[in-house]
Amino acid sequence: MSAGGDFLVRRNRFDAVGQSLVFAAGVIVALVFVSIMILEFENSRRLSDTVNGRMTEMTASVRDSGVMMYDGVKVLGADVLNFGKKHFYAVSGSGPFELMITTRQGQTVLINNRDDMEAAVAASALGTDPGAVGPTEEFLGSVEQNDNGMITAVKFTYV
Repeated sequence: MSAGGDFLVRRNRFDAVGQSLVFAAGVIVALVFVSIMILEFENSRRLSDTVNGRMTEMTASVRDSGVMMYDGVKVLGADVLNFGKKHFYAVSGSGPFELMITTRQGQTVLINNRDDMEAAVAASALGTDPGAVGPTEEFLGSVEQNDNGMITAVKFTYV
């Protein structure tokens, strides 16, 4: 019986070693999976940042196309005022760019925010102010951009 007892003790020792090896293998596999998940998370974050950047560029391009269409185009004074209302009435602080309107009298009206735009509309409604924009007067539009392609100013000059 002592021979059988020694056998059982040895067998239990081998079972403990086997269980330890299985546990160690499980820990290694878990670490590999966690590492893969971290790498995939980083890749997905980079992909998301890239997609967001491109969407921002596309949004800016679409927004700017509505402004760029005035470059080199003759428009009526009513269109000039509507353009200003569209781009400056929705903004509480400084506008997205400067709007410069050179009137029939040669005065340049500089618009940077909603208050400036409201003053220009009020002056135009009176029609007697040197800064007035007549609704049927013709203006030539031009768009200025900086080196990065950002629109810095839109000018409408009486023709």
